[in-house]
Amino acid sequence: MQRIGIIGAGLSGLVTAKTFLEDGHAVTLFETESEVGGVWARSRRYPGLTTQNPRDTYAFSDFPFPRSYPEWPTGEQVQAYLAAYADRFAVTERIRFGTRVDAVLPRPGGRPGWMVRATRIDGPDAGRPETHEFDRVVVCTGVFSAPHLPDLPGADDFRAAGGEVLHSTGFNHPAQVRGRRVVVVGFAKSATDVSMAALEHARACTLVFRRAHWKSPRFWFGRVNLKYILCTRFAEALLRYRRVEGFERVLHTVGRPLVWAFWRGITGVLRATFGLRRAGMVPDEPIETGISCLLSLETPGFYQAVHSGRLQTRRGSVRRFVAGGVELESGERVEADAVVFGTGFRQDVPFLPEAARSRVVDEQGIVHLYRNLLHPDVPRLGFVGYNSSLYSQLTSEVGARWLAEHVRGELALPPREAMLREMAAWWEWLRTARPVGLASGTCVIPFSLHYVEELLRDLGARRWRSRNRLREYLMPVDPTLYADLKRELDARRARRRPPREAPAVAAEVAAGGD
Repeated sequence: MQRIGIIGAGLSGLVTAKTFLEDGHAVTLFETESEVGGVWARSRRYPGLTTQNPRDTYAFSDFPFPRSYPEWPTGEQVQAYLAAYADRFAVTERIRFGTRVDAVLPRPGGRPGWMVRATRIDGPDAGRPETHEFDRVVVCTGVFSAPHLPDLPGADDFRAAGGEVLHSTGFNHPAQVRGRRVVVVGFAKSATDVSMAALEHARACTLVFRRAHWKSPRFWFGRVNLKYILCTRFAEALLRYRRVEGFERVLHTVGRPLVWAFWRGITGVLRATFGLRRAGMVPDEPIETGISCLLSLETPGFYQAVHSGRLQTRRGSVRRFVAGGVELESGERVEADAVVFGTGFRQDVPFLPEAARSRVVDEQGIVHLYRNLLHPDVPRLGFVGYNSSLYSQLTSEVGARWLAEHVRGELALPPREAMLREMAAWWEWLRTARPVGLASGTCVIPFSLHYVEELLRDLGARRWRSRNRLREYLMPVDPTLYADLKRELDARRARRRPPREAPAVAAEVAAGGD
């Protein structure tokens, strides 16, 4: 048994805690909020927030969403689901709510592991410092924890005159925009969601965006659920991955004209469905490269509001705040009493010592991790949730199991130099072949299932999770097929090792050898 410290009680932190508890480790989670959920917590979700995924593709493998939930659950429902998951697997009792991690430092005396310094920020003990020691730490704050709020000239004067400047995660109630002139900045899901939520309560709303990105309707052709179009292995196969083999090699050689025709057809459908040219919102990039971490679900009624003029739009960047509004790079001024930035998140792990921090996140904010899970030069430190995916629960779940197998000594990692080469090759491929929506190097969209399969291959687990391979290939991803992963790995160990070796193995695991 090892002592495992986990930072963050969003979906990645919860499944990581559950995974290490299953293996018999002592787990402690640190969470600044008063509830689980991360971006789904009430203090961070905006009105009208829903999942981008259909319900059953966004669940943990062994804990389905309630059937009473709608096809696209609300933010409140997702938070309730995650709280129920934490209760079901005895994770809740391991969480130190209202606790901020200030520093993660090497353990004193040269002992392997980490020391976590934290501060209580809620309750009667607010301000009290804490120190904990762990054999290993897993960072689960993810890529959506630190809001990026541009530092623009004039913001302080704008606020002093009664204006309000928010990130989308700080827009939590309609009263914040009621009766006001609102400018929303951005074009990702949060920006278009917030613009529509504001439109219901504000005096006027204008969306300012630099570039348009592809969005998907919930139902294609008015009736086909998007999960049958975008959430399948076959859909991934139609986009060229960095390594192609088998049927995918055929698709992207002799089948290339058919693949090209498919994506031109999809483009035509989206242009016609949303009236993109009339709205002035045709993306600059072809959809083959535009399906990335910037791909989002269309906010219901968004394009209709643009066409009708109810939602005003301006293409460009905000240069500065001025009295009564903002000034764009073009020199045009847009009136505003409140400005909401849907401008994403910045990547940093400020609590790590500089030697570790600089290896994981470079000066440009690019994250460098092997398999998005660890850095070979920072031992006993893992990361879960740094793999922006279409199926976040699934990729975090399999990633947590990958880390747990590493801790058990059951996962043979490549030599350091090979891992560093792979990390560099992954980033170079993202930068050159998938330049849109890089998410600081963490984006595995649209190849979420390819990523899962790479982790399974590392683990020596089955790539195909059911007997009906054709159905598994053509139908929407089914997380329940991965529920037996731990049993599969345990059974393989039992076959490989005679019972008389078990005490030696247990001693090795308890010692925490790498």
